[in-house]
Amino acid sequence: MSPRNMGEPRIVPAEARTDDRYATRNEMGTPRNGQPRHADSGLVVERPDRVHIYEDRVEKVFAAGRGYARKARREVAALRRLAGIEGVPALLGVTPDGRSVTMSRIEGKPLPECEIVPENTLASLRNLVDQILQRGIARHSLPARDVIVRPDGSAGLVDFERSTRRLFPSDPIWLIARGIMRYHLLRLTYERAPQLLTAREHRRIRLQVRVRDALQRPLKLKRRVARFVRRAWTPG
Repeated sequence: MSPRNMGEPRIVPAEARTDDRYATRNEMGTPRNGQPRHADSGLVVERPDRVHIYEDRVEKVFAAGRGYARKARREVAALRRLAGIEGVPALLGVTPDGRSVTMSRIEGKPLPECEIVPENTLASLRNLVDQILQRGIARHSLPARDVIVRPDGSAGLVDFERSTRRLFPSDPIWLIARGIMRYHLLRLTYERAPQLLTAREHRRIRLQVRVRDALQRPLKLKRRVARFVRRAWTPG
């Protein structure tokens, strides 16, 4: 899952899952927090950011803090609108407080973990992005870690907590978000499989990268000045 610094995952063996914390997730029925229980399919990875990856599902808990409710709502709204698209997790359940979301697991490996990436994976990703945009959902970024290379080489995509939903035709915010998602798709394809891009797309992505770098220079200069000032005013 995505979204940011995921930290080192912790593998949890089946024999260690005996405490009540895991029982509330793995048994059939309804636990105290209202989350539907599932038959124990084995906890594969538990990440520090409270993403619990099982063999057949993923449980994502949005920690209390600034913006958590908005991120949870965006994730749920996106998954509902994208229901039925192959390569996108299916929404399985949401707790009454909206902080815990259960979705199906996309089998495979994150793109950065694959030594060899089949060419058809990036081609499949382009098709998947087109389907997502047709449904009116645009992600704000497209990091390689959120792209899942499935066993058949096709692409899956996870983590929609930072996305924009089209509210009406020609929604200006949506049009901007769509352009951003297409830019990130071109950038990722340019980095991983540039042979898939047309000559026009090559020119476009090079121009967009130059524009992005030019816009980021003032921000980088501002950060350097801020670091210099902090060091100058720090005793010793």
